[in-house]
Amino acid sequence: MRQAASLTLTDVHQVKVLADPLRIRILEELCKAERTTKQVAQLLGEKPTKLYHHVEALERVGLIRLARTRPNRGTTEKYYISVARQFNADSRIFSAADAGAEAEGDALQAMIATVFDRTAGELRDLVAQNRGSEGIEEQGVLSYLEVRTDDKHARQLRARLMRLIKSLDETHESTKKSGEKRYRLTIAFYPLDPDAPGPPPGGAEEKRNGKKAAK
Repeated sequence: MRQAASLTLTDVHQVKVLADPLRIRILEELCKAERTTKQVAQLLGEKPTKLYHHVEALERVGLIRLARTRPNRGTTEKYYISVARQFNADSRIFSAADAGAEAEGDALQAMIATVFDRTAGELRDLVAQNRGSEGIEEQGVLSYLEVRTDDKHARQLRARLMRLIKSLDETHESTKKSGEKRYRLTIAFYPLDPDAPGPPPGGAEEKRNGKKAAK
């Protein structure tokens, strides 16, 4: 079945389901190709019985769907596939969770921790594997910075990031080509002080200079 290039999650229940690290791993495998629960379990090194209720949870909130069935020795194999190859979370979900139930906020925090814990773990593995050879600076980019801008330019920057993500996803193919390597791109762009008041009329610096002049 055809997958969408990307899907923006607007339902807090969809994001809550992804608070479990194993479900994210299952979803990643089903983003690549349609597979049975047993096949996903083999890829992840888990027992199929451990995955069944996780697959059901992903299907229940609409992140994966049944692609086809196939009879096999008196049973019916179910093949699942993700509804999109890439998922983004609408930032308004997090605002709704902050104003809503505490349990929803906790689940969203767990999902965020899962994503960044995995990124940190993969970076640590990369460093450990490349001691004495080319490090992350030759293979990737690691940047942490604070951007200062107004709302208009922040929206423009967000739009540029979304275009980048979309352009990368358009080159995605489930079949790995010879010589290809996998890379992880983790992006977080968010306001640090969304409700910060603006500077007082005239600015603080002007007031200080005025006091000095008065002396």
